[in-house]
Amino acid sequence: MSSVTEVLEGPVCAVGQTPVRLPFHHRGMTCEITPTASVPDDEDAAAVVHAHAALRVRVVDEHMFHGTEHGPDGTFRLQLFTAPGTRPVAVAVQVPADGPSLVNLAEVYATAVWRRHCPDDAEPPIWIQRLVDETEEDTPHFELVQFTATGRHQLADPLWCELTTAQLEQLVGQAVDGTRGDGYVPPPPEPEEVPVYEVKQVADLPLPDPFREPDCMPSRGWPPRGAAPSVRSGCCWYHRQDWNSVTERAVQLVEDAHRQAITGHDLLPYALDQARRDGISDVDLDALSTLLSPSQAISASTGYTNGQHRVQAMRDMKVERTVTVRWCLPDSS
Repeated sequence: MSSVTEVLEGPVCAVGQTPVRLPFHHRGMTCEITPTASVPDDEDAAAVVHAHAALRVRVVDEHMFHGTEHGPDGTFRLQLFTAPGTRPVAVAVQVPADGPSLVNLAEVYATAVWRRHCPDDAEPPIWIQRLVDETEEDTPHFELVQFTATGRHQLADPLWCELTTAQLEQLVGQAVDGTRGDGYVPPPPEPEEVPVYEVKQVADLPLPDPFREPDCMPSRGWPPRGAAPSVRSGCCWYHRQDWNSVTERAVQLVEDAHRQAITGHDLLPYALDQARRDGISDVDLDALSTLLSPSQAISASTGYTNGQHRVQAMRDMKVERTVTVRWCLPDSS
C-alpha cells in the first residue's frame, strides 16, 4: 500500500457522552483522532454557534486547495464564509485520495488557510472539516476543530467535536455543500491493493511513540517490557478499552475467515456480522472495527503507519497478540 510517514492517529472514542467519530486510513492517507479528556462536547459546539452565528457570504470555493508546502502534497475543498465584524468560517472537505488527512495535518491546513486568506486577522478562521468516508450515511458529518493559537499563524492542540448540518447552517447563515465538489481532480489511479490480515505478537511490533497523550503515554516505549500492567482507566479511550478480549476475538475471527478462504475486503463485513451475531457490545464492536477495518487497522513495519496508540495500550495491558494489516497487490500477497 502507498503510505506516508504517520503524523497522527487514534481510534474511535467517546469522551463523556460525546462520540468522536473516527476518520480513516486508506491508500496513503493516515488519520486517526487522538481523544483527550478536554475534547469539546456538544455544548461547546452549540456555544460556538451561538457566539458566532451570522449571515455570511461564501467568498472562496477552491476545490483543489493545497494545504502543504513541504512533504506529501495534501489537498481539500476549501469554502470560506465571511461577514463584516465576524470571524470567517472555513469548511474543508476531503476524500481518501487527497493525501495527508485533515485530521493528521489539522494544524497545518488551518494555518495555511489563515495565512493565505485572512493574513491580517488576529484569530484563525473557525475551522470546520469533513472527511468523506465511502461508508458514510447520506447526511454529511462535520466536525468543529478548536485550536490553541501559539503565535501569529501558529496553531496547536486541536480538539474535535461533532457539528450537525443544522448547526453549520446556523453558523454561516446558509446551506453548506458537504461534497468534494465538481472541480475535484482525482490523482491518477494506482494499482488496486488489497488488505492482508496477519496475527502478530504484540512484543514483536515496533516500539510505539505515542503523541498528544503526555499524561498517560509520556515517553517512547513506556512501560518497559516485563513491567507490571498499569491501570489507567478513564485517562483516554485507549486505556479504557479491554484490548485483551477484543484482540483475541479479532484473532479468532481472522483465523475463521481464512479457513473459509475469506480474505481482503471481504473479511471485515464477515467478521462484523459474526461478532454481532455473538452479541458483542457496542463498545467492543467499535474497538473490533478499528482492528479489522482496513482503513483503521494497525499497520507497522519498521515504524507505524497506523495504530501506535492502540499498541501502546495493548503493551500496558499485557496483550500477547493482535491483528495487523499490510497492503499488497493481489498477486504479491
